[in-house]
Amino acid sequence: MPTLPAPTVALPALPADPHTRHVLRLLDAARRRMAQVITFLHLCEHAPAWPTTPTHSTAAAIELRAATVALIKYARRHHCDACNAGRMRATLRLAALLLDLWQNGKHHVQRPDLYPVTLAHRAERHFGDTAGWVTTGDPGRLLGQHV
Repeated sequence: MPTLPAPTVALPALPADPHTRHVLRLLDAARRRMAQVITFLHLCEHAPAWPTTPTHSTAAAIELRAATVALIKYARRHHCDACNAGRMRATLRLAALLLDLWQNGKHHVQRPDLYPVTLAHRAERHFGDTAGWVTTGDPGRLLGQHV
């Protein structure tokens, strides 16, 4: 029987805690959606770099939070000729919603008996609806009229 070669790439180890795994999946989906929105908005070249590594660990989640805070600071304070005020407001709004999702997820992981996962799900839905509105301009997304 032939032996299989050793794997060349190590897969990231997911945390054993199901609460942490669930929140990390939500954060990774939000990270990918925010990257799509940032690409769509065509921010100026001074925008901070957005993480491209998947959020499979708490260290990556902390990196995502730092990138979100940097994006909030950029959207609040940066003004140049290439900046569009409406795009900056949309970036600020989405980054704040992503930070809210991160915070609700952290609370659920730390104290699942006190903070239910529904708070993180609600924050994730709010973020997704707002991101859909920003990219399509359809206000029905904010009213829950689109799935």
